[in-house]
Amino acid sequence: MTTALDPTVTRDEPVQPTARRRRLLPRILLSFVFGLVAVLAVGVGVLYAYDQEYQGRILPGVHVGDLDLGGLTPEAAAAKLHIAYDGLGTGMAVLVDGDKQIELPFTRARRGPAVDTMVAQAISVGRAGNPIERAIANARTAIRGVQVAPQVRYDQEALTRWVNALASAQHEAPSNAVITRTKAGFTVTPSVTGRRADPTTVIGELTAALAKLDSPAEIRVQLPFVDLVPDITTDEAAAAVVAANRIAADVRITDGGKSWTVPAATIRTWLTFRKTTDGGYEPVINNKRIDKALAPIAKGVARSAKNASFRFSGSRITGVIASTSGRALDTKATARKIQDLLATRATGGPTKAVKAVLTTTEPSLTTAEAKAAAPKMREISRWTTYFFITERNHFGANIWIPALDIDGTVVAPGETFDWWNAVGPITRARGYGDGGAIINGKTEPQGALAGGICSCSTTLFNAALRGGFEMGARRNHFYYIDRYPTGLDATVFKSSSGSTQTMSWTNDTRYPVLIRGFKIRANGKGYVRFVLYSVPNGRKVVISNPIIKNVRPASDTVVYTTSLAPGAAERVEYPVNGMDVWRTVTVYQGGKVIHKTTYYSHYARITGVTMIGRAAN
Repeated sequence: MTTALDPTVTRDEPVQPTARRRRLLPRILLSFVFGLVAVLAVGVGVLYAYDQEYQGRILPGVHVGDLDLGGLTPEAAAAKLHIAYDGLGTGMAVLVDGDKQIELPFTRARRGPAVDTMVAQAISVGRAGNPIERAIANARTAIRGVQVAPQVRYDQEALTRWVNALASAQHEAPSNAVITRTKAGFTVTPSVTGRRADPTTVIGELTAALAKLDSPAEIRVQLPFVDLVPDITTDEAAAAVVAANRIAADVRITDGGKSWTVPAATIRTWLTFRKTTDGGYEPVINNKRIDKALAPIAKGVARSAKNASFRFSGSRITGVIASTSGRALDTKATARKIQDLLATRATGGPTKAVKAVLTTTEPSLTTAEAKAAAPKMREISRWTTYFFITERNHFGANIWIPALDIDGTVVAPGETFDWWNAVGPITRARGYGDGGAIINGKTEPQGALAGGICSCSTTLFNAALRGGFEMGARRNHFYYIDRYPTGLDATVFKSSSGSTQTMSWTNDTRYPVLIRGFKIRANGKGYVRFVLYSVPNGRKVVISNPIIKNVRPASDTVVYTTSLAPGAAERVEYPVNGMDVWRTVTVYQGGKVIHKTTYYSHYARITGVTMIGRAAN
């Protein structure tokens, strides 16, 4: 049966038991709090006393690994840790390189127990926070215990430095293959592959191993290597030699029925070797050496252009001797053909001869031009010089030989005649001998090879002068020689010091000039004569009389000598007056002056000398 509350009953009506309980509850709570505080105060006091008791020592319950360090001072704890863990510094790391082993004692890496760190961690247990927090922590440590992990220390920098140093010491540089040229070909010195140790993985493995407490006393690590391939391998060099041997075979150069061979040994000297852009190795041809090798072949091919000349009988021109074109080896073009051939050989192409590339030059006077001029040619000038046939001119040979060398020479229109280009070599083998020469102002009867040759050059100079041509090089003698036209002599010489004097003139007409040279002997005298033939061109030559000034009369002397028989006399020097001479030569054509030259000659004074023998004292 449920009883309903009477709504008329209010809560303001006192209920005696409930009010009493409300008054007792605060008193009970307050008493409990005071009791608890009293208990805590007692506990804290106890724990504080406990904390103070272990001040400066490791709290009970603290272990490092299996070692109980509770109650120990830092020093005592450190000593105990050393005893237990100093064995971590005993052992070595071994780097393995094939059969080679490189050892690193742990002491070199300063490996051992991290005693200071472990002691610091152990003594720090229960020392953090306010007194209450420390008291609670101390209680917990004492009841439950705290485990500090053992720790290993090592010198990472020393370890890294040592490994890097050992790795560098194992470095082996690669060696390129070398090609050497020999008399028979090429030889190859093989390449050598190098290697470089990679310390990165070694450092990583050793670092991980040394950090482990349970690492073995010997840690073995394989030292890895990277191969260092040489720039030029044996295979590359061998392939280059194969190509070089294909290139270095004889090269035959042909010109019609003639041929020249450049031997393989010479071609090998043209070759060097280089890397290619794609990393290979190949022979390279030195093109400058090809040009040099062609020099002797160029001499064999070369032929100077030769002017047409004339046949004659007496004083008449009777026919024409044909001209010849000149030719020369085009060295650059021929070398390019050789380069092309060698390049073909390098790739295995066929070997074949190279046809010489030639350049041709036409003569200044062609056969056709000579044939056109021959019927019209006449004598246009001449000059003759006499001389005494004596040892001073090698009995005429030194004068007549060059005259006969020049005989038949044709000077084409526009060409220049040069004395030393026209005469042959001045040698004893050709019949020249010692003759008179003016040396240091004195006559030496046999002072020079070909002495007396100036009689020939003076004669041709005067013949060309009177032909009205453009005259070139000319020099008078040191003193006046009365066999020559005054002021119009022309000496020539080549001295041992290298000084050269020539005589020259240019054919500045439209027609060829034929030079005839004659050797004449009559009545004990010798004569040299030159006659010039050409198509008459209407030129008129006017030679002025000599203007002579500053005459310096010569004297004559007698010198006594025991080198001659007593009373015997020998003239060694004739007296010759010194003087200055001017002569003007004017050439007219069609009433106009085309050449006008004044020749100045300074002649030295020469004192005559006659040697007379006397008896010795």
